[in-house]
Amino acid sequence: MRPAQYFCQLFLVLFAGVAAFPVTELLGGEVGLPVAALSCSTCVPLAMEIRNTSAELRNTQLCEFFSLCEQDWSSLLTYGFDLPQIRAQDKCLKINFHKETCLKAIASGLQKYKPYLLLVETSIPSSNDRATWMRSSTQQLAELIMNQLKSEFGITNLREGERQVLTSEQVPKTDWSTQVTVHVILRDFTKFIELTARAIRFMRTQSSL
Repeated sequence: MRPAQYFCQLFLVLFAGVAAFPVTELLGGEVGLPVAALSCSTCVPLAMEIRNTSAELRNTQLCEFFSLCEQDWSSLLTYGFDLPQIRAQDKCLKINFHKETCLKAIASGLQKYKPYLLLVETSIPSSNDRATWMRSSTQQLAELIMNQLKSEFGITNLREGERQVLTSEQVPKTDWSTQVTVHVILRDFTKFIELTARAIRFMRTQSSL
């Protein structure tokens, strides 16, 4: 397949793939989880397993594509774009903790990572099974968080503006830019999901989440 055909196909997969990670499950649709799941008792271990998988994928890609097998990716720190992170204003920290605000930030961040995780899945075929598991597990975690927002605060959908798609500038044009983008996604997602796990763990010490 010629490069132009490949990236055209990749672009279509990214946008068509939203159907594989349904928006309605996070935005207003009824999520078919059992009542017991509303306790989110599995959220912390699930988030940590997602974090570990993301870190493994990041390290594998650094070694296989960039030959940075010692995990020194300082040369790639200049690359980045605006991906979701847990920040002070999200009130997930002990000093300014606010449960509803924090849960909404986590749910919104998980929502925004959807197309980026699909790009990861389609760009590292050597680890496709793990990338697929990570994406589907992230969806499961997002559903659990949205159920918690619904059961505690009556929130059934996120703002329309919190939906996320890749812009034409963010869609990689070359194999190099694809792999750099995948690295940035895995690097930032690993940090986001680790802070998510910490926030949920803290919530469980404050109340019965």
